[in-house]
Amino acid sequence: MRLTAFSDIALRVLLLAGGAPEGERLTTRAIAEGVGAPYHHVTKTVGRLSGLGLLASSRGRTGGVSITSAGLDAGVGTLLRELEAGSAMVACEAPDGHCPLDHECRLRRALADAREAFYRALDDVRVRDLVSERQVGPVLLSIGMRPPGEPEGRPAVPAAPVP
Repeated sequence: MRLTAFSDIALRVLLLAGGAPEGERLTTRAIAEGVGAPYHHVTKTVGRLSGLGLLASSRGRTGGVSITSAGLDAGVGTLLRELEAGSAMVACEAPDGHCPLDHECRLRRALADAREAFYRALDDVRVRDLVSERQVGPVLLSIGMRPPGEPEGRPAVPAAPVP
């Protein structure tokens, strides 16, 4: 099964926000850079995840995005069901889709069952289970933030190598 680009970006955003030090807020621009996705896609994704209560976001000079406890506790299967709702696996599932074999089609049912089995396999996986400091730390450094576990007094950006 292939996830939509939207779901892929949403999972990356949650993993990055989940790995940020507690109390730190990420800007949408920094998230876009960190997850390697276009800024406008990340903005849309952050808005949706905020609407679902998985991210807390605030505007302004001191604003930013942070993951909520609901975001950390979200089941990946449940999250994907929400984000992938309405996504067609095959063309005939799309609202404007048509297939000459449509009459009593068994394929759609089989694919729907397979999709549900996929989601069920991810239901017990929580976002917090997937967050890895070793994975997120270098990304946070690359966008100018301190990685988890790094003392606050230390610089967020690595020093330039001495020639």
